[in-house]
Amino acid sequence: MESTGPGPPQVSKFKLCCRIAGWIPLAWSKQDGVHQNLSPAALSSSEGQNSSLTCSYSGTARNVQWYRQAPGESPTFLGILYKDEHATWGLNLRAELHTTEKHSYLNITKAQLQDAATYLCAVEAQ
Repeated sequence: MESTGPGPPQVSKFKLCCRIAGWIPLAWSKQDGVHQNLSPAALSSSEGQNSSLTCSYSGTARNVQWYRQAPGESPTFLGILYKDEHATWGLNLRAELHTTEKHSYLNITKAQLQDAATYLCAVEAQ
């Protein structure tokens, strides 16, 4: 953060967007009885702030995969979660899968400008 003279320091704000991964060319979507919902649909964050995304689904999931797509780039794989698993990816990403509640969380701690991206989840049906 920079100070530009008297007053509070300036904080960079950026958007973290998210959506359902409908682009994955596998039978992981509605025809398998699994419906996904990623929320919130759009999220603004400030540097240093914590943020959380939720991927909810119906049906029975074998796994949940998370991806990040930076502006102008192809999606990159963050990781995969199996039944009731927790994982840490990189320095500031923590993911959880709760199969009983049928949702997965992606938590971004101390968000930085490079975290501004579209986040996607894919649910593989059992």
